[in-house]
Amino acid sequence: MIWLLMGIVIVIIIVVLLFPVTIRARSSGPEGIIDGSLSISWLTLAIQYELKKKQTDILILGRTLIHQQYKEKKPGTKDIKKSVKSRSIPPVQDFTPMIGPLMRLIRDLLSIFKFRHLKLDIIYGLEDPAYTGMLTGYIHALPGQYNISFTPDFTQPVLDWDLDLATAFTPITVIVPITKFATNPRVLRSGWRIIRN
Repeated sequence: MIWLLMGIVIVIIIVVLLFPVTIRARSSGPEGIIDGSLSISWLTLAIQYELKKKQTDILILGRTLIHQQYKEKKPGTKDIKKSVKSRSIPPVQDFTPMIGPLMRLIRDLLSIFKFRHLKLDIIYGLEDPAYTGMLTGYIHALPGQYNISFTPDFTQPVLDWDLDLATAFTPITVIVPITKFATNPRVLRSGWRIIRN
């Protein structure tokens, strides 16, 4: 009976992990003012963050469950920091064997993201119009992918953008790269050395 229940729980977890997580980002920077939002949704759960309003919302079935507004600190107020006992930092050579597997992990994790939508409009200009022209030449030499447009402004230094990005990944696909990283002999040896020291 216990094995049956465990099997059912494992099957439910696997099925849930097959549903994609969608990440949506919007950002704009007109006249140097950065604005934007980030939302992550999975099944009935959604987390939204708005940069301008400095607020985070957690929603279930479209209804706000938690609303957090971040207030700006008044000038002159100081953070009270708790005294932390100084700990010795492990030597750099303990981390160097992990660099290769870590770079492979980052590459594998980035490859699981599937772009659903990407639109980017950039208006740029440098102080010298000649530099703006050279930058435009370099940009046009790049291979064209997605829906990205660059508009040079030869009259003034400026950087404005409008970004709309949607990407998704399936949580179960994260398990394989993380398992490969965690079971890598070099990572295990380095981790054991760091823990032992």
